[in-house]
Amino acid sequence: MEDDWSALGGARLGDLPKVSRWPTLSDHNRMVQAFFEMGVLDSGAVHDALLRSSRGYHSLPLPTGVEDLNIETSALRVPWWEDVSLHQSLLPGMYETIQILQALDIHHGDDVLIVGPRGNWWTELTMQLGARRIRVVETVEERLDSLQTRWKGLRLDHVADALGCEVEWCMIGSHVDDSPLAGWDRILITGGVNEPPMAILQTMAKGGCAIVPVMEDAGTMVQSVQRNEGGFMAQKMAVWNVDAFPEYVIECLCASESISISEKGVLRGEWSVDDAWKAANQDPIRDRLGPLILLQLIETTWDSLGTGFESKEIREDARFSIAEDLFRMGHVLQRLGISRLAAEHHGSSFRIAPSSEAASFLGMTFREDDLDSLAWQRKAIETDPRFGGSWNEVGEAMLNRGDAKFSIEWFRGAINSEKYGERGVAWTNLARAHLELEQMNSALFAAQEAATLIPDDEDLQELLERLSEDLS
Repeated sequence: MEDDWSALGGARLGDLPKVSRWPTLSDHNRMVQAFFEMGVLDSGAVHDALLRSSRGYHSLPLPTGVEDLNIETSALRVPWWEDVSLHQSLLPGMYETIQILQALDIHHGDDVLIVGPRGNWWTELTMQLGARRIRVVETVEERLDSLQTRWKGLRLDHVADALGCEVEWCMIGSHVDDSPLAGWDRILITGGVNEPPMAILQTMAKGGCAIVPVMEDAGTMVQSVQRNEGGFMAQKMAVWNVDAFPEYVIECLCASESISISEKGVLRGEWSVDDAWKAANQDPIRDRLGPLILLQLIETTWDSLGTGFESKEIREDARFSIAEDLFRMGHVLQRLGISRLAAEHHGSSFRIAPSSEAASFLGMTFREDDLDSLAWQRKAIETDPRFGGSWNEVGEAMLNRGDAKFSIEWFRGAINSEKYGERGVAWTNLARAHLELEQMNSALFAAQEAATLIPDDEDLQELLERLSEDLS
């Protein structure tokens, strides 16, 4: 909504526009198209398979109050198993799914081995990509029956029959039995290992490809391993911060014969569905794929800012926990310059549990000449008048469009707000406003106040020098 701002003025909240657009998480098909338009998704086969399969069907049910959220298209981690402290208990993200499946390059008629399926989504996508035979190797015994039950519950066994795909299930340790005579065309290993397990790679067909996450000092590096007439050739792709496989799993992967496994001594607490959702994103870079510098940026940005929710609310109510995670991920996406997706995360966060932070940062995703940028700052102040960030944002918008007089009250509101950690910025903006109005003494006073809070700001020091020279 673009408009002539001349009708706006004054420092009253009621003078600001009302929200006309409320971005929320896209549906699955629209998100697939978005990845295509961004240039991330360039495989036609993977594109078509994704259109036929959403990770939302394979996740745990959403907690009460968070229904109809399209959370499967968010950049958050989504649980498929209640105890998310267990390895491979989170469904892969859409970005990671696209990158791994494009690297694996499954062809029609391939025989595919998946070790650590992480729910059934990747199994379904492998089937949709035309695999002839899929062996799913689970690493935790209690999850094996659940995988098969959910597969049948979604009637994917009928889909497999229609597509001519044989899907078989087994526990780690028995995965080497009855392998294809020519070997597996594709092998996908989803847990971290110390080195490429040669025993399982020896079961790969000539011309085959395996995806293997190998733990290194700098992080777990995903490798694409090709087998040709001359042997194996590995190529490093990126850091993939997957869960490490337990020792008993690695032992099985390195064995050339079937061996029995034991998980004795593993103590597990009771986890509910709500517990899973509350804990799924506690580590913001768990399971994420990308350059190390990107993962570090995600982690530091995630930890730098949260909503104003009480820690007890986040700890006890999954609705607040998910809203918090959506806001933090929106902030990450905003930092990366992906404004549209950032807006969708902030808007969905505000929808399920309103916070002034989500509203304010959503407003920042709009162009400055778009009235919804101001409208969402109004919404933030209405949600919590103590939130100073939005008072400052409105003041900056007024000042930038030439209304220095009206901006002053907004900057003063920011300075006097209870919830604002950047008062130095508001004092600096107040100094700029007084300078525009040629109120030099007031400008100098505001700049001096700002300098006590942000003494190392170079632009502020230049402003102080300029004001001091003008007054002298």
